[in-house]
Amino acid sequence: MIKLIKSIYQRKLAEEVNLTTALKSETRIMKEASQLVTDRPDKDGWARMFQANDQEKGMVQSTQLEMIRKAREFARFDPNARAALSTLLNYVMGRGISITPKADDPMVWYVWREFWTAQRNKMDLKQFEIIFRSLRDGELFIEFFDEAPAEEGSTEKKKTGKATVRFVDPLLVRAKDENNTSATSQTINNGIVTDPNDVEKVIKYTVQNRTNPQDFRDVPAEKMLHIKINVDSDQKRGETQLLSIMEMIKHYQQWLLNRILLNKMRSAIVLVKKITGTAAEVASMAATLPTARNPATESKKQNIRGGTIITAGPGVEYEMINANINANDVKEDGRNIKLNMAAGTNLPEYVFGDASNANYSSSLIAESPFVKAIQYWQVFYQFYFAQIYRMVIQIAVDGGVLEAPSDDEFINQLKTVRTMQEAGNPFAKKKDAAADPNADPNADPKPDDANPDEKNPADTRSEKQKAMAELMPNGKMETPTETFFGCDMQWPEIVHRDMKLHTDALTEARQNGWIADSTACSALGFDYGEEVRKQRQIEEEAAQVGNPLLGKQAGDISDDGNMDAEMQDALNSMSPEDRNQVMNAKSPQDVFKIMQKVKAAGAKPADDAGGE
Repeated sequence: MIKLIKSIYQRKLAEEVNLTTALKSETRIMKEASQLVTDRPDKDGWARMFQANDQEKGMVQSTQLEMIRKAREFARFDPNARAALSTLLNYVMGRGISITPKADDPMVWYVWREFWTAQRNKMDLKQFEIIFRSLRDGELFIEFFDEAPAEEGSTEKKKTGKATVRFVDPLLVRAKDENNTSATSQTINNGIVTDPNDVEKVIKYTVQNRTNPQDFRDVPAEKMLHIKINVDSDQKRGETQLLSIMEMIKHYQQWLLNRILLNKMRSAIVLVKKITGTAAEVASMAATLPTARNPATESKKQNIRGGTIITAGPGVEYEMINANINANDVKEDGRNIKLNMAAGTNLPEYVFGDASNANYSSSLIAESPFVKAIQYWQVFYQFYFAQIYRMVIQIAVDGGVLEAPSDDEFINQLKTVRTMQEAGNPFAKKKDAAADPNADPNADPKPDDANPDEKNPADTRSEKQKAMAELMPNGKMETPTETFFGCDMQWPEIVHRDMKLHTDALTEARQNGWIADSTACSALGFDYGEEVRKQRQIEEEAAQVGNPLLGKQAGDISDDGNMDAEMQDALNSMSPEDRNQVMNAKSPQDVFKIMQKVKAAGAKPADDAGGE
């Protein structure tokens, strides 16, 4: 009996010792894990950015530069930040934009083509870098140069008229005084010097030397293009696209790290060997197992590898441990963090790696917030690409390669049209009837009988309307200067619809008179004026060299020398059904046949009446 009591006591004592050891081990593991889970103010941490003061918007220099450094760190190492920036870049730019001059001057076209294709600029690649840099850093600085190396024996640099562009790192655009505030006001400098009374009027930029931090240079505002995003126009520096989700990015990193640590802890022990007997017997049998060590001095009992055969003796039982990872209990936590990142960037959830809760097709319809956001960015960057074009042309003008037009003659024409009398306007001044006392002063102007070739019976517009049409082709006014410094841009299509259904719908709308040709053309992604110009050019070339697709041979101008005038008359007398037939014709020959048929049908009743 005494031996039995002693044996039971020893077993209970061994169990208490094992329980105490287990509790100590568990306490130590949880303490170490808690140190890993707790936020640490190290280089991977996140610090909220504050504005400088209440008097004006923006951040002080140190905070502004720290924001850019953190944004670059996230963009380089965090997959979610990289996905947010890359997705915006890919959808906004696609395969790139097409920029063409509005001016007809071939030298303007040459200047722009030379700038874009020159090896010194690499604009085919930099057009994408412009978008990515500005989204990542919140701003972009592009400096324009037009100086050739000075000739030997001379210090004067000559202008070439050929623009060269270089990026200026935003971290180098800083004030010479690190305090970056004026002694007389709390105006933030941040390397951008503005008019004291107008923050939007930039005077110059101060740029730090990359190799000599003590050296600064001033860049005039007219030589620098500053793109800033996510800020008001009266804020000097931009803010990164990642600013609103920086905290969420860090939370997701910590959440993911904690899940990895927890899974490692739960899967550390994979097999338990149960031995029936006293504590001494258990310890004795465990001591017989060899110890496996790795180079990190971590030791554990013999590993079970593939193909291992275990022979269990009496009183020995093996139990496989379930890792019990239980990932579903915190799955929604991780998704909610990503939803916050999606909301902060206006991107669909699938961009951040989860397409299970978002329909890809529904994200790319014209009404979706994502598509609207891409359209906004295209409009936003179109302004700055137009600025790049204007600065390139201006450098060519300054270098003597181009000559800018004057708007004086155009303005004089506008003044002349303004004083012209509009037919049927009761408030217009009466015509001078001195030349013809019997003339009606309110009658519409008539073409000069001395020039019968200039008569156009189909044109019923007044002289003022004709003059306005010359000054405002396609109903849009552009001065010679605007045309000279202006450009047309074609952005990649965002939403790809069923082309046939889309075209059929536009054709039906056009045939019923609901939309104009230019509207239908724009809906298909084409420039109406440009396409008309191309069509005329093709027809002119076909008349010279022939075009089998148009059924023309070289030297064939038309099937009938008087076709243009006759077809104009026929078109004016057409019914809506006849016009639909013309619009649906497959070739110019079919159009001609239809219009000839319509003309003949209209002349037949007159012939019959004459016969009677």
